Amino acid sequence: YLEYISTLYMPIKPKGCFVLVCCERLTLFLTMFTLSASVLTMQLILWSLQESSAFVPKNTFVTEVSHCSRRNKYDVVTGVSKMVKESVDRSELKEMQFSERILPSIYDVCVAELPKLKSGSDIRGQYASDEDAASIIGTSLQRAALLTPISAYCLGYSFANMVKQVSKKGDKVSVCIGNDPRSHGDILSKYVCIGAQAAGVVVNYTGLASTPAMLEFCRAENLDCDGGIMITASHLPADRNGMKLFTATGGLTNRCIEDLIEGALAKLTNLKSIGGGNVKIPSILNFDERISRVDFMPHYAKTLNDALSREVIAGLDKQKLSDIPLPLAGLVIVLNAGNGSGYFFNKVLNDLGADVSGSIGIEPDSKFPHGVPNPEEREMVQRTISRCEEVNADIGIMLDTDADRGGFVIPRTVIPSEQICKDYEPLNRNRLIALLSVIFSSASPGCSIVTDSVTSEGLEIFLEETLGLKHVRFLKGYANVINKAKEITESGSAVAEMAIETSGHCAMRENGYLDDGTYTAVKVIGLLARIRRSREMQENTNLNVPLSLLDLISELKEMPVVDELRMRVQNNSLAATEEIFREICERLEAKCEESSETSWALDRENLEGVRIRVRCNDEKEGTFFMLRKSLHDPVLSVQVEASSKEQCEKYILRPLFKIIEFCGFEESLLDTSALSKF
Repeated sequence: YLEYISTLYMPIKPKGCFVLVCCERLTLFLTMFTLSASVLTMQLILWSLQESSAFVPKNTFVTEVSHCSRRNKYDVVTGVSKMVKESVDRSELKEMQFSERILPSIYDVCVAELPKLKSGSDIRGQYASDEDAASIIGTSLQRAALLTPISAYCLGYSFANMVKQVSKKGDKVSVCIGNDPRSHGDILSKYVCIGAQAAGVVVNYTGLASTPAMLEFCRAENLDCDGGIMITASHLPADRNGMKLFTATGGLTNRCIEDLIEGALAKLTNLKSIGGGNVKIPSILNFDERISRVDFMPHYAKTLNDALSREVIAGLDKQKLSDIPLPLAGLVIVLNAGNGSGYFFNKVLNDLGADVSGSIGIEPDSKFPHGVPNPEEREMVQRTISRCEEVNADIGIMLDTDADRGGFVIPRTVIPSEQICKDYEPLNRNRLIALLSVIFSSASPGCSIVTDSVTSEGLEIFLEETLGLKHVRFLKGYANVINKAKEITESGSAVAEMAIETSGHCAMRENGYLDDGTYTAVKVIGLLARIRRSREMQENTNLNVPLSLLDLISELKEMPVVDELRMRVQNNSLAATEEIFREICERLEAKCEESSETSWALDRENLEGVRIRVRCNDEKEGTFFMLRKSLHDPVLSVQVEASSKEQCEKYILRPLFKIIEFCGFEESLLDTSALSKF
């Protein structure tokens, strides 16, 4: 292992130039291990470096580390790098010639990178061709894990084997593969297909698809699909890609992803063995001759069409159904699919009678001309608002790249007599959860709503006191909230009608807990259509019908300042992130316990990170902040909600800064610039 990591991170033959090229990396490299490794482990690493360079001072590093505390290990590591530099005669280095860089084999690259691709219950990484991967690895510690065609082939093979083990169909097992519009999505999909085929299953390639559609294909009896893989990186940058994997029972669990990677590594080793030391996989040049191409998306579109029709007519007198052959007639809807996989939803809306002439981003484009679609991004929200204003839309819908997450734009002011909609505002995060909960408060009184951990104080009051529902605040991560909702419902203790993240990931019990941005749109559009229909029907003219959907959540208390401030751990080490996070959390909890007079009160029901309610002078209730670490990146996130920036600075950020300084985390280790700029 030491020989291997020396090859990756110090890829220069052992001459004097080794120190010049690698000294900066040495600091980062040793820091990663310092925070989590024992002294013995660091001793082994140092000895391996001594053997390869002869410029590292003997016995110095280990002696220092043996007597240092957890906090000043950072200083020790920096000191080691300095000693390495000072131990080299500069005049001798000028005369030395650089050696050729030692590149790891593609086998070594895949062995190193495959385990890093695990991201909760998904696969995520940075796309790299097999030819380029070796030159990328080792160049930077601040990069995503590499996802190569060979890795995709092995993952496809492993997934097919997993599906075969749980299926009773023997050789008749079939899987379906789809992808979002990313340019390398097609390449990775094809290698996943031929990898799965090598495992002895029937493979169908559906091409451009959405993530929710892939799960629907698995549970649809008429499609005979036992497993599905969606090649997507969702809202991540265009150079990223990944996989979301399904069987008929839902998405794979964290444990299943670990087994998937273990199987992929076994296949990789097998390929090396039969290749005489070289890893070779079949070419995709004759792909169309080997793999069946199918188009399952019309099936999925029809399920949404049927669901929307049901939503619009829900609660109406059956004698009136014949009066609405086109359920969405009269509605002006702007769909912003962001040039992603959700483009097909525009036709669903059009077929039901909606005016969608103002829709944007409905042509799939691998270049994402307006940025990778993300309903939380201000640019996407503002572009949708602008188009809604242009066409006087009743609603705007935003979908992310693979259409499993959605957001909306709603007019605050609606004047039916003049057919005017204006003053558009985003309907997302706490607002979206509140509106969907209004729907379920009527359909399933007293039900449970499962959310992630960063929802507001005001939302809990609205759900429990205003709507009479049970709010279950759980862990961040769409798979976490979905699994919690399933657990609650299956236990019989309550009925969890919805599992939803503030990011817009939403899964409903009535839809088999399928995480689906388009189905979320079905519920919101259905509600809008029913309200509009109620206004227009003569017998309801005297009823108090809301004009705007926002009127339905008017009692939701919202704080003027809502923000997420992200602090990056500079050495990109997840081990360092964990250590820093733990120490800051300990200090935050200690401060809450120091005195009953403190303005901070620890939320003991919180299950993720540290959540603290803040009491401010002359301020309404609802101020809080929450510190948690990212699920996938070396980042600490501070979620803040307050009545003003001044109050946030005084009662949250200044005390937090003091704690960070007390812990000894300097800017070179923890980037606190986001807090400073706020």
